[in-house]
Amino acid sequence: MQFRHRIFMSVEYDCWYIHVIADCMIFPNRTRVYEQWAPVIARIILGAMFLMGASFKIPGTGGFGMETQMTADAGVPFAMIAVLLAFIIEVVAGLCLVVGYHAREAAFILAGFTLILAFVFYRNFADPMTMGQFVSHLGLIAGLIYVSVYGAQHVAVRRDLILS
Repeated sequence: MQFRHRIFMSVEYDCWYIHVIADCMIFPNRTRVYEQWAPVIARIILGAMFLMGASFKIPGTGGFGMETQMTADAGVPFAMIAVLLAFIIEVVAGLCLVVGYHAREAAFILAGFTLILAFVFYRNFADPMTMGQFVSHLGLIAGLIYVSVYGAQHVAVRRDLILS
């Protein structure tokens, strides 16, 4: 790892110029590979997280019953239908993220879904553990927003291959 010379940047703030000195790291011959594969790996991990969550909601299993009970305890009406819909969303959108097909749309849907989950299940901000879970959901939402903006990147199922 090498360091470039200091870069001087000017930032305008209330008609005053503030000069900021920043040290920039460069990774010779590794930057392009990292920039190509890091978003793909992150997208696959995000999708796998939702697929893992869906595995606890498979209808007809004990996990489905426990998830339904926890959802009902949180005050969600029609808990069984809600868990079934959550299962479908997590499986379909999680698979879309993993393979990269309609990744932007899937990530956007999962970001909204995760935001709803955060407010429904982790709204007791007086409890530090619950607040930690809420903040971790916000971090997950941030990653999903990134995917919804930049898409699947380099490794993805293309629409023209499916339609032909």
